[in-house]
Amino acid sequence: MYRILVLLFLTGSLYGQTDTLYTLPSATVTGFRDEAPGYRVGASVSTLEAAELEQIPTDDLLPAMNRLPGVRFEQRAPGSYRISVRGSTLRSPFGVRNIKVYWNGIPFTEPGGDTQLNFLDVNNIDRVELVRGPAASLYGAGTAGTLLLQTDSLEGAGEAYLAGGSFGFLRAGAQVQGQSGNAGYQLRLAHQQTDGYRDHSALDRQTAQLTTRWAGSPDRALTLHALYTRLNYELPGGLNAEQYADNRRQARPGSAETNASIHYDNLLLGLTHDWRGGRWTNQTTVYGTGFYFDHPFNFDYKRETNLGVGGRTAFDYTLPLGTSVVKWSLGAEAQLQYRMANNFANDGGAPGDLNFSDEINSRQHLLFTQATYDLGNWRLAAGLSLSDLSYRVDRTFDAEGEPGITESTIPVVVSPRFSVLRDFGGYSVYASVSSGFSPPTLDEFRTNEGSLNTGLAAERGLNYEVGTKGSRGRVSYELALFYLRLDNAISTYSDARGTTLFRNAGSTDQRGVELALDYRPLGWLSFYGSYTWHDFAYDNYERGGEDYSGNRLPGTAPHLFNLEVTAGRATGFYATLTENYTDRIPLNDGNTVYGEAYHLLRARAGWRGPVGALRLDVFLGGSNLLDQEMSFGNDMNPQFGGRYYQPAPGRNGFLGLRVGW
Repeated sequence: MYRILVLLFLTGSLYGQTDTLYTLPSATVTGFRDEAPGYRVGASVSTLEAAELEQIPTDDLLPAMNRLPGVRFEQRAPGSYRISVRGSTLRSPFGVRNIKVYWNGIPFTEPGGDTQLNFLDVNNIDRVELVRGPAASLYGAGTAGTLLLQTDSLEGAGEAYLAGGSFGFLRAGAQVQGQSGNAGYQLRLAHQQTDGYRDHSALDRQTAQLTTRWAGSPDRALTLHALYTRLNYELPGGLNAEQYADNRRQARPGSAETNASIHYDNLLLGLTHDWRGGRWTNQTTVYGTGFYFDHPFNFDYKRETNLGVGGRTAFDYTLPLGTSVVKWSLGAEAQLQYRMANNFANDGGAPGDLNFSDEINSRQHLLFTQATYDLGNWRLAAGLSLSDLSYRVDRTFDAEGEPGITESTIPVVVSPRFSVLRDFGGYSVYASVSSGFSPPTLDEFRTNEGSLNTGLAAERGLNYEVGTKGSRGRVSYELALFYLRLDNAISTYSDARGTTLFRNAGSTDQRGVELALDYRPLGWLSFYGSYTWHDFAYDNYERGGEDYSGNRLPGTAPHLFNLEVTAGRATGFYATLTENYTDRIPLNDGNTVYGEAYHLLRARAGWRGPVGALRLDVFLGGSNLLDQEMSFGNDMNPQFGGRYYQPAPGRNGFLGLRVGW
C-alpha cells in the first residue's frame, strides 16, 4: 500500500494539477426543491458528478455509489442489483425496494414499489443525488431514501468508448449530440456483456437513449426522453456453506439445467415541460412505459407483460420579504400500472403447465407541499404529503384453487417533515424530524408461489437527525447522526423449495453515524474518505417460539470504511486507488450465520489529453486486487438448505479507451 501511495504522489507531481473531481457539501442539490449548495439544505444529501462516475474503475455505478456514507450497493449476480440505504436490505432479497428513484424527473420506481435499476446503464447517468432517510414529504413511499438520477449535456459533439477485461467483460458505446437553433438532440448507445465469475452468471445488456429538447422561449422548454433496454442475465443462485467452501465459482445445483435467468425488453417515454413566469416556476412530467419479462426459476417459470403511465407536477413560488425569502412548493404525482402475469411449471428451462394467471392493477397517488423560510443565516423548512396505494389482483386461472379477485388498499398516509439549519458561512449545523412509510411492494404482496399476502402491513418510520456539513480551507465534510424507529418492519424468509416470502418483524431501532471527508492538500492530489456506523437491531420480534429481540438486523454491516486517493490532472497521467472495508454481516434473524468481513482494493490509472482534434483517455486497472473472498449480496434467512452465499469475483483486471471529438 505504501509503495502505491508513493507512486500516486510522484504521478501527481510529475504531471501538474488536477481538475476538481469530488464535490461534497458545495454541490448544488435539488432534492428538496432547492437550487442551493448542499450545506444550505437541512438533510443528508450526497452527490456524484460525471467526473466521479468516470473515474471509478470500469465506469460502474456499484463502486461509485458505495463511496457514499450510509450506502451499500449490492450485486448478487451481474445485473441483479440491490441498494441498501440505512439498512433497507432487510426486505430486499432481489431488486431495489424502499427507495424512490427518479430518472430525469421521471418516476422510475413502479407504483408497486419495485425499481428495475438494471434497466439503466451508467452511460445513462451523469449525476447522482441521494437523499438519505425518509423523504416522504415530497416523494411518498420509502423510509430509506430517494435517488435522483440525471442525464446532462455532453461537452463537444460526442464520444465513443471500448473496454474489456477478466471473465469475458466487454463494454462499448457511443454518444453524439447536436444543436440547431432552439432545438437539440442527444443519442446514447451502450453494450455490456460478461461471462461472469461463477458458472451460469453471464450478462448481456443493450441500452439506447434519445433525448430531444426544444426551448420555445427563455422561460419555456420541452424535453423528451426515450429509453430502450434489452437485458438478459443468468442466475447462479445461492450456495450453502459446504458448496461455498468447495467451489466458490459453481452455480447452485439445478440452476443451469432449469435455465434460471431473467430476460427483459423495456421501453420508457417521458415528456417534461419546464416553465418560469415571474415568481412562479413549474415542472410537469408525463410518462409511459412497457416491458416484457421472461423469468425461468429453479422450480417455476414466470412471464409478464407490463404497461404503466403516470406523471408528476410541481409548482414553486418565491417571495422576497425584506432580508428574508419564502419559497412555497405544491405538487402531485400519480401512477397506474397494469400487469398480465402468468406462472408456469419449469419444464427443463421452458414453460410447462400453467399454475396460475393474474391481471393486476396498481395505483399510487401523492399530494405534497413544502415551505422554506430563509431568514439571514437561518433556514426553516416544513413539508407534508398525503399518499395512498392500492392493488387489485384478478386471478383468472388457478390450478390448485378457485379464481377470484383480491384487493388490498393502503389508506391515505400523512407524512410530515421539519428541519432547521444555521449557516455559519461555508458550513452549517442542522436538525430534522421526518416521517416515512413503506407499503408492501407488489412482489411482496403477490409472491412467486402464488400466495396473496393480504395480512402484510406497511412499515412506518420516524427519523430524528442532526448533522453538520461544509468546507473549511482545503477540507470539505458532512456528518450525520440519526435514529430511525421503524414499526411493522418487513423481513424475508424462504420456503422448502427456496421461494422468497415476506412477513412483518415487529419494530426495529436503527441508530447510525455517517461521515464523509474530502481533503485536497495540493492541486494535483486529493484524498476522500467515508465511514458508516450502523447499530440496527430488532426491538420486539418473536417468531416460532424464538425471541429475536435485540438481535442485529440481517443484511446490515455495523462498520463500513471507504478510502480513496486520486492524483493527476485533466491532461496527462492520472491514477486512483480505492479501498473499501465491509464488516461482517449477519445473514439470519438469529445472528448465527455471518457473511465474512473483507477489504476490497481497486485501482485505475491512465493518460488523457488531446491528440489532434480528438480527446483520448487510455486506462487500465483492476478490482479485488487482494483476491479477497467476499459477497456483494448474500441471501437472508433461507429456512431450508442454508443457501446464504452469493460469491463475488476474485482478482480481475480491465483496460479501455475513450475517444471524444
